Amino acid sequence: MIQTWELELPPVLAAIRPAAVQFREWAAHYANEGAAADCELALVEACNNLLNHNANIRAAILIQAQATPFDLTITIRDTTPGFDWPAQPTLPDSSAERGRGIYLMHTLMTQVEYTRNSSHNELRLRRAL
Repeated sequence: MIQTWELELPPVLAAIRPAAVQFREWAAHYANEGAAADCELALVEACNNLLNHNANIRAAILIQAQATPFDLTITIRDTTPGFDWPAQPTLPDSSAERGRGIYLMHTLMTQVEYTRNSSHNELRLRRAL
């Protein structure tokens, strides 16, 4: 059986933490603690990156999640210009203050896919259970 969760995230950094808490509470019903925590952290990193790198974003960000007995999948959709997703994310130099988000998402999740088209961008984060 597929369980779903959805949220329209206002495009402000202060909205990310409450959204992550809501997601974690939902995910706790369908995944073990470690998987739910990994998904929450990946979600927070994705939303932080989106808002920190798109200063003029005005439209809400759509977050959808699905849980099956086999995996948790989070889809984040926005209408920003998007960017070129790195083929092989790497860690920045240890002295760098930024640049770990995409690498962290790839480390925590089983599968990460980013697509862009003329109307929106979509980041899909899947974690096998």
